Amino acid sequence: MKALLAIVCIASVAAAAKNPEPAAERRINIGILNFEQFDHAAEIASQAQYDLIALVKEIGFYRCYDQAALETGLSKAGKKMPLHCRDPRCVLDIGTTTGMDRMLFGSIEWGNRRCGVRMTLIDVVTRKTVETVTLQGAPGVAPADVLKAAVAKLHGHEGEINAAMENYYGPAVHNERQFFISSAGCIGAGLLYGAINYGVEQKTGKVEAEYLDEPLSGLATTGVPLFARPAALANAYVAASDDAYGVLYNPAGMAWVAGPEAVLAYQYRFGLDNFAASYANKATREIGFGQALLYRADRERLMTEMYFVSAFAYKFNRLPSFLRPFSLGANVKVLGNRVKSTSDISPGGSSLGVGLDVGLLWELSDQIRYGLLFRDVPVLNYWKNVTTGMRYFEAQPSALLMGGTFQAGYSTFLIAEGQFPLYNDQPWKMAGGLEHEFFNLFFLRVGLQREIMAPYKTPWKITGGFGLKVNAEQLAGKRFSLDGSYEYNTLHVFDVINVSMLLGF
Repeated sequence: MKALLAIVCIASVAAAAKNPEPAAERRINIGILNFEQFDHAAEIASQAQYDLIALVKEIGFYRCYDQAALETGLSKAGKKMPLHCRDPRCVLDIGTTTGMDRMLFGSIEWGNRRCGVRMTLIDVVTRKTVETVTLQGAPGVAPADVLKAAVAKLHGHEGEINAAMENYYGPAVHNERQFFISSAGCIGAGLLYGAINYGVEQKTGKVEAEYLDEPLSGLATTGVPLFARPAALANAYVAASDDAYGVLYNPAGMAWVAGPEAVLAYQYRFGLDNFAASYANKATREIGFGQALLYRADRERLMTEMYFVSAFAYKFNRLPSFLRPFSLGANVKVLGNRVKSTSDISPGGSSLGVGLDVGLLWELSDQIRYGLLFRDVPVLNYWKNVTTGMRYFEAQPSALLMGGTFQAGYSTFLIAEGQFPLYNDQPWKMAGGLEHEFFNLFFLRVGLQREIMAPYKTPWKITGGFGLKVNAEQLAGKRFSLDGSYEYNTLHVFDVINVSMLLGF
């Protein structure tokens, strides 16, 4: 009997070897989200989605799930499909919840008889991007042919790429009017405020000779962490300035802004109340711009400062294949300061100034970016001391900053930055920070900064903060972020608190 059972078992194993598991059972589960549509893509979107799924099925080792199937899977898990889910971390969350092995998502544009697509393939198991493809067909090339070439390239086959295809640089944008009007309005408002602030005379008393050389300057125009996310990362933001926060950090980042964003912020620092607001958007596919307003004052309003900043940048996309895109940018700053005289012998006055920053932002790889900034080149502030009757120009020192960022996976972000001295009395400054995202909702950030090789003892600045990201498309925009930060100085001389709110439309 035992011999008979052994023979049966051996026969069963042999049969299983001859008849392996059906190919369908070994296929990779892939979720395919609907295309994000630009321009007139609605005309071809349904057919393009059908063609894409058919092309993926033809590969042979995928089991495809369209967006309707993914929505059903999310519903069973007690979740809803996000209204605007094009961030890899959001897509990864959908894939994890629905049990997918891979996820495919992207955008499609149709205009002037040309089809442009951007598609990203994500491996859910390893939590990595397999490939991102951007392709645009020549005029008259059918969308199905562009999709066929894109799917082939996603899987390492360049055979479908020919002279009829070229790189796709994103949807066409035509916000030139907004760019010119907002920039002219920001600079014009700054000049008007500065002229009024400078021209209004203050009451003053006895002129004292001891104030002939009394400086009336306030704080530096920039360089103070004003927004909560940069401040939590030790103010190391030159290489990460691709959002509305970046208007005051590196103008070159404006060319990398994904779409319209607005920020409101408050900071308490050195006993001063600082309020800031900024707006950033794309003017064209290659040009981005941003406007910012900054107000500073002490609690008694003895010193007030107002800054108007207008930034713009151009992104160089059409480069040789061995060069990644980079951008160059500049901002114009108009400032008006006022120092209030509190007695017959205290100085008072006002100023009107202008300044310029120039920056570079370069994408070295999908994970690494490099940033460079020449700050305050120059800033000239024309002061009027009403106590002494003196009028004079005062220039603020220029600064050179450079840094880099590294995106480690979808959840961890690293940044580092250094300030390099341009003058003998200017110190080296090194800073770095780390940001980690939890549950595609909550961020924790830490940073460290210190001046080194300085002729005096310098404190460590230890920073930390949080971020809360909410999908707000049903309310006011595509996303809403609330950020907060705190800076601890090892000399414990002062406390610095930042709160910022960012809304993306």
